[in-house]
Amino acid sequence: MNTKVMNLGEAIDRYVKPGMTIHMGLEAGAAAREVARQFWGTDAGFTLIMNMVGGHHALSLIHGGLVRKLIFTNCSDIYPRPLPNPVVQRAFKGKTIELENWSLLSLTQALMAGALKLPFMPTRSVVGSDMANDNKQAFMVIEDAFGSGDRIGLVKALCPDVSLMHGWAADPLGNVILAAPVRDAWAAKASKGGVIVTVERLVTEDFIRSHSLLVKIPGSLVNAVCVVPLGAHPQSMNSHNLSEFEGYELDHEFLKDFREACEDPSRLDKWINEWILDCRDQKAYLDKVGGSRICELKN
Repeated sequence: MNTKVMNLGEAIDRYVKPGMTIHMGLEAGAAAREVARQFWGTDAGFTLIMNMVGGHHALSLIHGGLVRKLIFTNCSDIYPRPLPNPVVQRAFKGKTIELENWSLLSLTQALMAGALKLPFMPTRSVVGSDMANDNKQAFMVIEDAFGSGDRIGLVKALCPDVSLMHGWAADPLGNVILAAPVRDAWAAKASKGGVIVTVERLVTEDFIRSHSLLVKIPGSLVNAVCVVPLGAHPQSMNSHNLSEFEGYELDHEFLKDFREACEDPSRLDKWINEWILDCRDQKAYLDKVGGSRICELKN
């Protein structure tokens, strides 16, 4: 097989197109920034699938009008304290975005159904809630076909066009070691157009074989492997207690500054220009973060 290693900019240009339904993992910060750079100022019309939206660079896509619909479980901020995110609030109030809210379990089950090539997945989540009423296009309740008398929910399969994820390592063929938790691996398996994965480091096939229990995405599902150190920033990465991986902490200072910028649209415009659009790639971004802060996060 040919190597799948390529530059992140090339991978986004090749595999991400306007109008796509994109799944984005919590740690895929570098990928989100590259999507923003390439599509800024366009009518991209993305549908974005994310478990957690607050505190993520994906908010820049929503602020920039690149997202038509958001399928999510939580779009609030956790740090510096739990609050609704004003970027999503403004977009919803201005009717520039459609929101589809699910529970953590039911969204995972929808992606699981897509990964297993099933039309739906049974669930006991959501039944009897407002989510069931709000999502009638993708949820229904039926009688147990085996005659128990129970009523059970069905959540429709969800199949993204492409999944953007960040992991610890991959070999050139695209076998990926993710950071825990690995809930988003179902999205990778459900994606019709495969996965673009950014990783902290490139490793050999022998390394992958010796750590095969940590491989949650096989190379057959991956279109591109992009080596992007600290690609999860400002999110954290757990090292699995493996000496080969150097973990790093959540960047609280960065997230606090980002959250404050989100309060005012003009200030957020300046923040996005400074931290995303004017940083041509991950190296420029990390240079701006600064070596001293990076050392603190790693320590």
